[in-house]
Amino acid sequence: MRFSNPIALLLLLLLIPILWIGWPGRGYDRRREISALVLRTALVILTVMAITGLELLQRSDKLAVVFLLDGSDSVSAEMKEAGRDFISRSLAEMGPEDRAAVVLFGGDALVERPMSGDRELGTFLSVPETSQTDLGEAVRLAMALFPSDAARRIVLITDGRQTSGDLSAAARLAADSGIDFMAVPLTPGDLPGEITLLRADFPAQLIEGESFEATITVHATRPGPATIRIFGAGRLLYEGQAVLDAGTQTFRIPLIAEATGFTNYQVLLSAVGDFHFQNNQLSAYSEVVGPPKILLVAPPAGESLPVAGAIRPDESSHLASALEAAGFIVESARPSALPFELALLSEYASIILVNVPARDLAQRQMDALQSYVRDLGGGLVTVGGPTSYGVGGYYRTTLEEILPLDMEIKDQERRPSLTMVFVIDRSGSMNDSTSGFSKLELAREAAARSVELLFPGDKVGVIAFDDSASWVVPIRGLDDPDFVVRQIESIGIGGGTDILAGLQAMAEVLPQDDSLVKHVILLTDGGASSLGIPTLVENLYQQYEITLTTVGVGPDAAPFLEEIAILGGGRYHFTDRPESIPSIFTEETSLATRSYIIEETFFPQLASRSQILSGLAETPPLHGYIGTSSKSTAQTILVSEQGDPVLAAWQYGLGRTASWTSDATARWSRDWVAWDGFPRFWAQVVRYTVREQIQSPLSVQVRGEGDSAAVIVDARSESGEFLNGLSLSAIVIGPDGQARTIELPQSAPGLYEGAFRGDVEGTYLLRIDGESGTGEAVTQISGWVLPYSPEYRPPTTGGGMDLLQLVADQTSGSLVPIDNALPPFSHNISSPDSRQPVWHWLVAIALLLLPFDIAVRRLAFSRRDIRRWWEKTVSALQPQVPQTAAASTRSNRVSSLLQAKDRVQKRPEDNGEAQKPTVAGKQTARQESTGRAAVFVRQEAGPKKDRTEDARPKDSPESPEPSSASTTATLLARKRARQRNQRQDD
Repeated sequence: MRFSNPIALLLLLLLIPILWIGWPGRGYDRRREISALVLRTALVILTVMAITGLELLQRSDKLAVVFLLDGSDSVSAEMKEAGRDFISRSLAEMGPEDRAAVVLFGGDALVERPMSGDRELGTFLSVPETSQTDLGEAVRLAMALFPSDAARRIVLITDGRQTSGDLSAAARLAADSGIDFMAVPLTPGDLPGEITLLRADFPAQLIEGESFEATITVHATRPGPATIRIFGAGRLLYEGQAVLDAGTQTFRIPLIAEATGFTNYQVLLSAVGDFHFQNNQLSAYSEVVGPPKILLVAPPAGESLPVAGAIRPDESSHLASALEAAGFIVESARPSALPFELALLSEYASIILVNVPARDLAQRQMDALQSYVRDLGGGLVTVGGPTSYGVGGYYRTTLEEILPLDMEIKDQERRPSLTMVFVIDRSGSMNDSTSGFSKLELAREAAARSVELLFPGDKVGVIAFDDSASWVVPIRGLDDPDFVVRQIESIGIGGGTDILAGLQAMAEVLPQDDSLVKHVILLTDGGASSLGIPTLVENLYQQYEITLTTVGVGPDAAPFLEEIAILGGGRYHFTDRPESIPSIFTEETSLATRSYIIEETFFPQLASRSQILSGLAETPPLHGYIGTSSKSTAQTILVSEQGDPVLAAWQYGLGRTASWTSDATARWSRDWVAWDGFPRFWAQVVRYTVREQIQSPLSVQVRGEGDSAAVIVDARSESGEFLNGLSLSAIVIGPDGQARTIELPQSAPGLYEGAFRGDVEGTYLLRIDGESGTGEAVTQISGWVLPYSPEYRPPTTGGGMDLLQLVADQTSGSLVPIDNALPPFSHNISSPDSRQPVWHWLVAIALLLLPFDIAVRRLAFSRRDIRRWWEKTVSALQPQVPQTAAASTRSNRVSSLLQAKDRVQKRPEDNGEAQKPTVAGKQTARQESTGRAAVFVRQEAGPKKDRTEDARPKDSPESPEPSSASTTATLLARKRARQRNQRQDD
């Protein structure tokens, strides 16, 4: 017996005042008062016991077992099947009240079968994560499945190879909860032909051009040939054959440190008949020190420019020569070759984009460039030209976010009035979504982005065509840009392709528009008849100065699009990457007014002092630039005569960016190319963006355990003194390019620690930054490699068995072989007492006693009342007399009454006179008939001849006084009899 709310027992103290007040004194009703007090005391006790939650404890013989079956990759299919058979055999031994559940686990745990008394196992449907083994999570899940009224046992069927979690802690928690622990080891066998790459060791620091050896450690279950490949900086550095022996062996491979910076290496191992591929690749890293290296990215010379008839010159040769003369190592690449992996970008001290249009860069490249500057502290320089900045489609791209410039000219007075008309193909082929978004979705996004680039004084119109054409947005001002965007987004897929219909719809309206500049952008991905189109376009250009730009998407675009773009005084754009459509549209929108390309001769004016212009007292003139606006937090160094930025710079995250809005060729900078200060100027621009190579007082160590890594930073001065009070943080960039920031609080003198969790296998870059109390900046770069899961490493001798034995000893459990005769359903463990709450029974009894308590206090009972109640109850319970006997009894009684009546009313025969019955005779007959006047029945006893005379009562009319006295005496006798009965009852 136990109480769930024992504090309520204090309510029993209420019995003291109840007994004190209710204890009866000496008196006539003392017995009734005692009865009422007893009932009331019982009611109080029953109510208090119900409030305390009284429970009866009862020993149970039930047994609940949870089977945990390891489903990770380290357990072979044969051993998994053996574990399943073990569970199936065990279920056959369940008792009638036993229950069982099954959990499949690997890196996570899943309930395959909830707690049930079913003896059939069924087919397994759950699929846990197989690349890891978390035994602790499986045990914790099992604890949540047990009922409370049964003995509990966990049966863990596993090879014991734990890669994450803590089985020991979880098992101790289960044992403290009264759960029996049974471990069934699965012994893994060697996989035939399995090879494992155990280690890949590279020097942490190298000097550019230094020869070194990479150490590769391999384990094989049987001898045979294998191929080893090593990749570094995205290139194949080594490929060779190796002959493997059974067991573990080490290979030393000679290499040369080529690229400076943080170099990421990948080692691949392959062989015929290998079982697991996950353990055949490892990553490593080295920091290669050398002169700063610059990556110069520029489009190839000789390609057509958006301006009709223009050919792209060599954009980068003058700039590359100037930087090499300043001592930089310069590498050149086209925009498509710009790396999108941070490990490759980190090799360069700074990256220069020369007149690169945004459409030539993929979004992954822009994102990597952003992280390179913001998170790694790299440098970025952008150089202008007719395909850069606003006219290069930078508006609302990642490039605009990185740069210190906005792509719009904020001065509306410098813009002529403009009307833009978008003629968009909505045929069925525009529904192609091979790039992730359909062409029509990208076209809608492009038009909407272009609308946002326009100014309130501009006008816009949108035509959609397939077999026919219609105005989605009739030409209107931009007083409500959101309405225009919503209408553009409503364009849906249609049928065929009729380009002429779309152009004719435009030609019927646009010539009457009063804007100074009228420009049309035609986008289509399909072919159509060119009949009538060239003539229409040429007439619109010559008569109304309506320019036309065409955008062909995909290989099926009409071949005459370039021709009509030339006839219309516009530009032709072809792209096989639909995702570049928005950049093309914004580029064309910027070019439409020609206000963004400013071609005039001017001398740059100094807006603010900067180390970039150190030692340069004067500069030559420029002959053109791209109009932009400086961001509010940027430093504008040089401006044009109109106040537009020519050179601007700012800090972006950990890195710096600088933007030059003119070019670096003979187009606009012909006087600068011939200037003797040209190499110095560009060297100082680039050097401004390159992070300083200073001796760091930070020593970084990364310790990995599983998929977790601890970052330990030891900060000491050159004299060896601890550097305390630093504010340190680390930016961690994973192999997938995702960056995260972790804080490194101080944990000891000169020691700072933090931790992070690796999500993706590979190399992680860490940049530690901070500042001292005096404001001095400190920085250091390090790395960490998350290898493949330990699940795929060769099993160690006794490793899994040792862990299971240790846990069995800690929990007083058992370690049994899989073929052991001891069944998991042996009732050799004590079961907890089951608890049966009885409060509802106590409440029911109290409710039954309540009417008796009220009756005792409100009603007076005597023994006679009780006896009468008892007699009536017994009479009611006696069987009824049969119908014939009852009828006979009633007949005899009636006959007796009639005879008595005749005797009373009979006249005397001796005198022959009729004698009337007296009042007393009637009363006698009536009393005899009811059986209530025993005194008159006794008067009839005697001779028959005297019966009539003697039966005459004394209170007859002939003698009234004796009759009155007799009645009074009878009443008094009855009263005294009742009083005697009352005293006897009391």
